[in-house]
Amino acid sequence: MTSKRFFSDDAETSSFVFAIAGADDEIVLETIRLALAQKLGKFLLFGKNEEKALTAHECVTWIQADTADQAAQGAILAVKNKEADILVKGFIPTATLMRHVLKKENGLRTGALLSQIAIFDIPNYHKPLLLTDCAMNVAPNTEEKIAITENAVNAAIKIGISKPKVALLSAVEEVTNKMPSTIEAKEVVNHFGSELEIAGPLALDVAISKEAAIHKGIKSSTAGEADILIAPNIETGNVLYKSLVYFAGAKVGSAIVGAKVPIVISSRNDTPENKLASFLLTVRMVGK
Repeated sequence: MTSKRFFSDDAETSSFVFAIAGADDEIVLETIRLALAQKLGKFLLFGKNEEKALTAHECVTWIQADTADQAAQGAILAVKNKEADILVKGFIPTATLMRHVLKKENGLRTGALLSQIAIFDIPNYHKPLLLTDCAMNVAPNTEEKIAITENAVNAAIKIGISKPKVALLSAVEEVTNKMPSTIEAKEVVNHFGSELEIAGPLALDVAISKEAAIHKGIKSSTAGEADILIAPNIETGNVLYKSLVYFAGAKVGSAIVGAKVPIVISSRNDTPENKLASFLLTVRMVGK
């Protein structure tokens, strides 16, 4: 990736179709308006209360769905039937959407573990930064962390990071029985061997700061240059995600990966601008 920022101010257009399950929320509708202004794609809206001013747009189609289950199943069938390229959770429970995603007959599973990725533009970091898993897998074991890493690397490559550097996070750089995350991090690193530029366990400061790495005597091509951070558990990932947004002023887009198409499941507190960033992330993933 040549740009220091993933989310530029330049308009970006696409021909991809979003299927939105539960388009009955003003924040969701405002996000769609922003996306239409940017010509980011076309939209199939599944919900019970049509916004006629929006659905009059040539790039918007309304499909009546009176319940959350109908909205979820309708949007998923649109993806299954290749009428849409990206699945989006609107104003319905996440559990409802994921229950339908996981149904074998809906054909979205690939056999891979589903995991969440987020990409940040952070004012004081020198390049885009991926973080995983902040919202899907609660306490992943070594095997699951390997799958989470594979998902994140595949996503990074799709968005233009050709040789991502991966850091397995913990609180220290030494492997210790007192801290299981250090053991699992080392097992993941050993699994990939020379296939990836990967290091762990690494504390956050070493992963993102060359100065911290030099001070601690850590010699690794990943130290201070991480493209992907692998959180040891959902608590760490979730707190880091929100800290970057609220304290560091980061712009973020996120998606669920590991299915046949990327799935946008934004936080209820996300602004329309950050929801739009998630749309942009998935467009770039599909487009590569």
